[in-house]
Amino acid sequence: MKLGRKKKTIVLLTVMLVVVFCFCACGGGPAEEEMQIDPRPESVSKDKATVRLYFGYLQNRWLVGENRSFDVPVNESQETAIIEQLIDPGSSPSMVDFVQLVNPETRVVNVTSEGEFLFVTLSKEFLEGFGREPDAGNEEEMNYEKDRKYLAVYSIVNTLVEQGTYSRVSILIDDEGTGNGRPITNLEAGIATESDGNANDPAETFSRKGDIVLSPSNTMQEILSATEKNEWGTLYEYIAYKDSTGQDKPALEDFRNELATAKFSVSNVEIIDSIMSQDGKMNIVMVNYDLKLQDGEVKSKTNIPVRLTLENDVWKITYYMYKLKFMS
Repeated sequence: MKLGRKKKTIVLLTVMLVVVFCFCACGGGPAEEEMQIDPRPESVSKDKATVRLYFGYLQNRWLVGENRSFDVPVNESQETAIIEQLIDPGSSPSMVDFVQLVNPETRVVNVTSEGEFLFVTLSKEFLEGFGREPDAGNEEEMNYEKDRKYLAVYSIVNTLVEQGTYSRVSILIDDEGTGNGRPITNLEAGIATESDGNANDPAETFSRKGDIVLSPSNTMQEILSATEKNEWGTLYEYIAYKDSTGQDKPALEDFRNELATAKFSVSNVEIIDSIMSQDGKMNIVMVNYDLKLQDGEVKSKTNIPVRLTLENDVWKITYYMYKLKFMS
């Protein structure tokens, strides 16, 4: 009888030990959590930057800016991240009319600074054309390729200088892939032509160039210049898609016909001033000009306010406003 009780006790203890062992082995008790490391590059901590990036506008020799917010990896400088955005801008509503200027195969080799000078070393692809090869026999296409090089340089320079840290940017080219760069030449930067004596000279450091940015005043100058020359196709590019009432602009052919038959002309144009609205979406440009209508009478218009609106990051005039100020 006593032996039977002992056997029961031994069996019970054995069962309890087995249960405890299984409980511990299965992780039922508290245990330290292992640190999980995500090996993906996108998992690295990032800062946020909001920057005005510069692109081309259609096939014109202008820069237009688009405000963008993007992530800056903590192991990368903001300047490097900005250039990479210009190399690979992705898509946005504004990019319908915007033109990428920097060859997408370009790599940022190095970015260093010394005082107010920023030194940007890019791979040799920066100098190469991309997309459709320009026709060597087409002067307009060859001129645009030269303009593209010029605008590509200043899209980088203007964007970087406007961050407020550096006043000058030097662009270097790494031809051999060694990590070392030499200064871009005047010809490569679109500053000189092959026939110029300084074509192969190293370009000087670049500062911001505001006169190639499509500001309200420059947009107004383009509108009036196209009007003076009867370049209705160019003018059409600066007519807003919709006016304040939601009315669409006419088709290009209808637009050409209406302006051609109106028989008006504008001359002696002078841009006086521009006033930005508080929300930054409207600008009043003050203009002097002579207006000649069908009756042949020339009227001198002085200090005339012309309203421009911001549409997809480009300043434009509504067709209604254009007719009101320059056709009546």
